[in-house]
Amino acid sequence: MVQLLNKPNNAVNLSVQNGSVYKTFQILEQFTREKPELTINEIAIPTGLNRSTVFRFLNSLKSLGIVERTEEGLYKLGIYLFELGLRVDVNQSIVEKAQPHLRELSNEIQESSCLAIRDRVDVLCLVNEESSQNIRIDTLVGTRNPMYCTALGKSILTFMDGDFLDLYYEITTLKKRTDKTIITESESRKELQKVKKSFISYDKEEFADDVYCVGTTIFDINEHPVAAISVSGLKRRMMGRKVEISKAVLNTGMKITTEIGGHYPRK
Repeated sequence: MVQLLNKPNNAVNLSVQNGSVYKTFQILEQFTREKPELTINEIAIPTGLNRSTVFRFLNSLKSLGIVERTEEGLYKLGIYLFELGLRVDVNQSIVEKAQPHLRELSNEIQESSCLAIRDRVDVLCLVNEESSQNIRIDTLVGTRNPMYCTALGKSILTFMDGDFLDLYYEITTLKKRTDKTIITESESRKELQKVKKSFISYDKEEFADDVYCVGTTIFDINEHPVAAISVSGLKRRMMGRKVEISKAVLNTGMKITTEIGGHYPRK
């Protein structure tokens, strides 16, 4: 179980001095990816808190949107907790750790590389390492692009949970950008299944004509898709080196994931 709270040596003192805060984190720590929905007993027993205390805290957290109650009477983490998590300034740390690896990747492949994160239903470029090619494909830092038709976006979208995917396809119009853009939900989901098996995503002229991209996912400590990287170049330069480039991108992604303390999802 991944802990939300890193307990210092004086955790006992903290539990006494800030009892309510400490109990709140004890409760929140019980929710995991394996068991996202819990009964009061499933929280009370491992924490040692009595049922009435757990019930009282859950009601308070529910009123704040930190937890939600399902129709079956189970409790789960709420969307507001997710929104709070987005405010944590982890992006700079990822940038600092990823940049040297991206520079090395661009030098090795001789094509431009990019690091991006999810920003609502788009991907946002945080780092761009230019290639030395006279004609190169660069993504400006700060650029937002759709997820469904970019290698960066597919890498992140693939590993989002089912609820997010359902909502994404519900509110996103899959617009045709080129003749090769996938614009049906069923075909898009099939594409994501391929990415899930290989951890490699492709943009085969789906976002822009004659532009070919290879991407992979960066995972955090909770096995969540925290970012993605890609290499982009002209189709005629990339196609003949697809295997080589895919391997280099995947290896770089693994290095960055390890560097930030992340873990790949268990299949």
